[in-house]
Amino acid sequence: MCGAHRALIHEVPGLGRRPMAAVIALEHTRMWPGVVGASLVAWQEAVLIGTADRVVGRCLCEECTGDAPRRRLHRALTALPSWAGPYLYGLVLPIDHYYLSRTAPNPYAPPDRPWWQRRLIRPG
Repeated sequence: MCGAHRALIHEVPGLGRRPMAAVIALEHTRMWPGVVGASLVAWQEAVLIGTADRVVGRCLCEECTGDAPRRRLHRALTALPSWAGPYLYGLVLPIDHYYLSRTAPNPYAPPDRPWWQRRLIRPG
C-alpha cells in the first residue's frame, strides 16, 4: 500500500464504509489515492458552482473544462465492483441531472464522444 490511508485523502462525501473500501481498493490498484473524491468535488464545482461553459469545450485543456473529472468518475464507475458502483453513481447522478438541465444536445457532436461532451450551453 502507499501509506495514504488518511481519511482526508480517501474521502468521498456521502459514500458509506463498504463502498468506500471498494473505492480505496480501486484507487490503490488502477487509479491513485484520493482521485475519486477529488473528481466528484471538481465535477460538482464545474457544474453546480461554476457555469456549464466550463464543461462544454471552450478550451482545449480538459482539466479546465471540467471534462477530466467526469471522465475519471466514469472510469471509476465502470471499474468498481457491480455492487459498489451504484453507491458512487447515486452521488454522481444528481450532478449529471443538473448538468443535463443546463445544457442541450449538440447535434453536430461526434457520436463517439462521451455524453457530457455532446452538450451545448442553453441560452441564458
